[in-house]
Amino acid sequence: MKVARNMFCGVVIMVLSAQGAFAETRIKIAGAGGMISLVTELAKAYMAENKDVVIEVNQKSIESKGGIMSASEGKVDIGMSARHLKDDEKGLGVQPVEISRAATVVGVNRSVALKDISSDHLCRIYGGKMTNWNDLGAGNNLILPLSRPDKDATKETVRMYLPCFKNLKEAASVVTIATAPEMTKVLSSRPHSVGFTDSVAVDDSAGAIVPLKLDGVEPSPENVKDGKYKIIKHNFLVTKGQASGPIKDFIGFVKGPKGAKIIQAHKAVPVK
Repeated sequence: MKVARNMFCGVVIMVLSAQGAFAETRIKIAGAGGMISLVTELAKAYMAENKDVVIEVNQKSIESKGGIMSASEGKVDIGMSARHLKDDEKGLGVQPVEISRAATVVGVNRSVALKDISSDHLCRIYGGKMTNWNDLGAGNNLILPLSRPDKDATKETVRMYLPCFKNLKEAASVVTIATAPEMTKVLSSRPHSVGFTDSVAVDDSAGAIVPLKLDGVEPSPENVKDGKYKIIKHNFLVTKGQASGPIKDFIGFVKGPKGAKIIQAHKAVPVK
């Protein structure tokens, strides 16, 4: 049953049952774009079992910092952060709860006939020293490198774990994509493109994005869990102080066995 409501911080998906239209409890969630699809599915599953709760997941990314700040200021009940709190955020009175870990993936559009890439070749692409897929035996086409803003959690993760990326100045040919959902859309639709995404987005793309092995290691949940794959995104639900009431119950559901199954279905690793 679709119910018209005021938009919350942009476009919001609210999945309601017939009883949900008369729900007394609402939980507002916003933050990192890369967590939106996963948390939306978790919210749907929770509401299916709790008819008196409506969970509103903002479908527009306000990034990890926005999620943390909004939670600290009471603008949302739960903020989504795809990274650990920074030093200047630890004094905001927020409580982060890690729910999952996902591989930060080097993905290519399915038009690119490539399955593996080295970190050196990746840095040469983003530094503008390698411009044609033919250099990697993947067809005579210009490479379209897609990146994220420097303060984005995905970009910070890449710079942290790939030494050659730490101080890399990206070439003028690199296209900066503002949010994770936009990266998924562009990487899925633009031939010959390469970009940084995550395992959840790859799964959501239904084959349009091909995840590459990086230095011979597949970005699989098993390799994330075992620590073989190094570029890992940590996903947190952030609350103002210790969660209580329905908010605590929802986080408990996410951390429980039913939540874990949904997280695993999205090719991520649940954190107990």
